[in-house]
Amino acid sequence: MKNKRLLFIGNTRLGDCVLSTGLLEDVCKYYNAKATVICGSLGATIFKKFPSVDKVIILRKKKYSYHWFELWKEIRSTYWDVVCDLRGTPVSWCIRTKKRIILSKRKNITEHRINGLAKLNPLNRSPMPKIWLNESIKNEGKKLLQGRSKPFLVIGPTANWEAKVWPTNNFINLAKKLIESSYFKGGTLVIVGGPGEEEIGKNIMSQAAKINPINLIGEPILPTAAIFSFSRLYIGNDSGLMHLAAAIGAPTLGLFGPTDDQIYSPLGENTMVVRTPETPKELMSTSDFDHRTSGSLMETLSIEKVEKIAYTMLKKTSFMD
Repeated sequence: MKNKRLLFIGNTRLGDCVLSTGLLEDVCKYYNAKATVICGSLGATIFKKFPSVDKVIILRKKKYSYHWFELWKEIRSTYWDVVCDLRGTPVSWCIRTKKRIILSKRKNITEHRINGLAKLNPLNRSPMPKIWLNESIKNEGKKLLQGRSKPFLVIGPTANWEAKVWPTNNFINLAKKLIESSYFKGGTLVIVGGPGEEEIGKNIMSQAAKINPINLIGEPILPTAAIFSFSRLYIGNDSGLMHLAAAIGAPTLGLFGPTDDQIYSPLGENTMVVRTPETPKELMSTSDFDHRTSGSLMETLSIEKVEKIAYTMLKKTSFMD
């Protein structure tokens, strides 16, 4: 039977792309479809490895939303069997298709994003994220570790806006405590992050030289994901890498403050969250708050609180080694 043609209009941010991977797989399965995926550049790396994906179109934002017009010109000549649009774009209504699955834009969302995606799922189930890693990618991850010893403690000390970033010194002090514990005896601290965040890695390397960490900030997404699959524990801010670690199946502890863990907590059996005493609303209630310019709003999250939850996770997941 010939595969149907699915247009999947996804997100630009890595975390949202990761969360949508399960829905993409389920929609392709239900309709026996091969997909053309529209997404951001980091998400493209992930979607290109999906067996049900034929093509990935990277959406590069332009002034006056001109990127949507350019996209429309590229896809308008195809008569699609299904369009699945996670952004509720006008483009979905300007192309020919037999079936439209569209996530409507809503304000004051309180449910987890995966529950919103589940409502679009023709298989009527929560579309849990899934990442495809082949042996070649896993070998790339092993090479990045440069023969370092297990067990691996991985930290993600970066995020896409400063307000979500737990102070770097807190990550350093926590990592020193954990790496010297019995859970990581003889092991390695691994630092991960995205392109453009290298300075944070250098700072941690200099201040934590005694425990000899390895800095992998800026390395490619999929080999980094492979490293998560080798790790005993991942601890990181609310970010795309946090969702990626959880999707891989790594024990994942997400740190939250100005973003709502009820909506964006990592997903999976081996995941937990710890947050500031203040709610997101309390942290961002000042009239002059701007997420683009705000400093960290994570300072009230204590090292002791994160350490306690980290040990709870380690006791729960130590069987996985």
